[in-house]
Amino acid sequence: MGDNKYMNAMAPTAREHIPCLTGHCQGQLYTIQAGDTLFFIASRFGVSVQQIRAVNPQIINPNLIYIGQMICIPTVPQPDAQLRVLSLRFLTETGQQLPTVEGTVQLTARVIVRATFTRPVSRAFFFLEPTGTEACELARLIGVDCPSAVTGVAEILWQVPLGTLGRVYVVACIDSICTKSDEVLVIRND
Repeated sequence: MGDNKYMNAMAPTAREHIPCLTGHCQGQLYTIQAGDTLFFIASRFGVSVQQIRAVNPQIINPNLIYIGQMICIPTVPQPDAQLRVLSLRFLTETGQQLPTVEGTVQLTARVIVRATFTRPVSRAFFFLEPTGTEACELARLIGVDCPSAVTGVAEILWQVPLGTLGRVYVVACIDSICTKSDEVLVIRND
């Protein structure tokens, strides 16, 4: 049976029919409300139904939960790897992807640099590191975006200087967790 097929919480016939929470809760306590399913609760708290069941042995049947029943929602560590850069793209002002020749993106005078992430970020910093350098101290900031808290997309409009040649990358953060994209080789020689 699929996770989204769990039945809604039932009203108990008597208080003593509600299974009690057993053991200590390493997470937070939640009281089941009318309309809840284990799948809905798991989705709301960012955990799986299996993780909820693992810390709530009193839930014998995942389709049998009761309004007013107290359950433990486990604290699941969020590894840094969960914040990843999915793509770093270079677009014209009208949204067309710029051409790539021999692995190098061919830039124009004004370029939209768009990064997508596995989840929303609070800040995204776009850098250009000139080709031929080995030290990132020579990288320079080309733009910053503070994207909306609901999308995993950040972008800047970059005024590209003539003769630009280097590697572009983005560093994005949520609170104190940051991630860096792969570097993309770019050139503007028109």
